Amino acid sequence: MRKARTHAAALALLTAGVLLGGCAGTPAAKAPAAAAPMGADQILPYVHIDGFGTPTDMAAWISWEFEALDFVKYQIDYTSCTCRPESINKRSLLYVEIAKGGTGGKTRKVWFDYWGDSPAMPDGTTREEIETNFMPKLVNQKAGGLEELDAMSGATVTTVNLKQILGALMAYHEAKYGNPALPEAPDYVDAESGASPAE
Repeated sequence: MRKARTHAAALALLTAGVLLGGCAGTPAAKAPAAAAPMGADQILPYVHIDGFGTPTDMAAWISWEFEALDFVKYQIDYTSCTCRPESINKRSLLYVEIAKGGTGGKTRKVWFDYWGDSPAMPDGTTREEIETNFMPKLVNQKAGGLEELDAMSGATVTTVNLKQILGALMAYHEAKYGNPALPEAPDYVDAESGASPAE
């Protein structure tokens, strides 16, 4: 009986040694990676260009992002001009729709919800003139096409930084929604604005 107990105790000790020895050689479990702060994925880095052509890294904010079937609608909060007096130095709120496409996203619509730039540029150019004469050129553009657009004379800083923020947004859009399996994004036609009046 004593021999059986000694044998059982020795077997238990050997089993414990094998188990503990196996654990000692295994790597420690990795701690879970720290989660990014809430909202960090809504920060959109872009390069602001001032009136002297000096680039400065800045951050815009994607305050809203909605994915539809074939396009994504964004609301972007960004600084257009840094040279204004503090009384009118506000951020612009821009809406942008970008179509999904196999060879890259393409702008569908670009419009301001809130104009945070100067009421008029130094030479007198107004928001309405920029929206009429420059912003229609932004429709149906891919990132490379935006780079080729000339800035609007009299509103250089405003239009250059509009191109800068759109370029950054399109890079973000492509990284998140790019899919080579999709067909080419069609040109956008504003049927509502382009519709013939009813007879």
